[in-house]
Amino acid sequence: MDDALSLWCSGLGSTLERVFSLDADTTAATTGVGGATIRAATVTLGHQRVELLQYTPSEPPERAGSPARIGTVHIALTVSDLDRVLELCAIHGWRPAGTPHRMTNGARAGTRIIYLEGAHGGFLELIAPPHRTPPR
Repeated sequence: MDDALSLWCSGLGSTLERVFSLDADTTAATTGVGGATIRAATVTLGHQRVELLQYTPSEPPERAGSPARIGTVHIALTVSDLDRVLELCAIHGWRPAGTPHRMTNGARAGTRIIYLEGAHGGFLELIAPPHRTPPR
């Protein structure tokens, strides 16, 4: 949880709203996961609220994660400076899953996108729309 909070607050500029815990009974009743507790934190990024969860005990992954694995989710963030955000995320242990790709046609032409994978799993997609000069 501490490394996730470091990324979201120090790296991405979110504001920590609160940290809380769920006991084993509440965890089982709400998630279906028995024998575990949850340490949680809520952060805000602009008008968005993101809830981060850490289960104890956690279950080890069956194999290395993949964004194509059924049930895998990711969070996509729109950023203005992709290279700077990549640097900030790297400081917090998030590594690119590939190389930034520039969309060449369609509604998102010029947009750069990339997936990052966290050291403990999880995926984050960064989307950097092209800088457009406003019409005069």
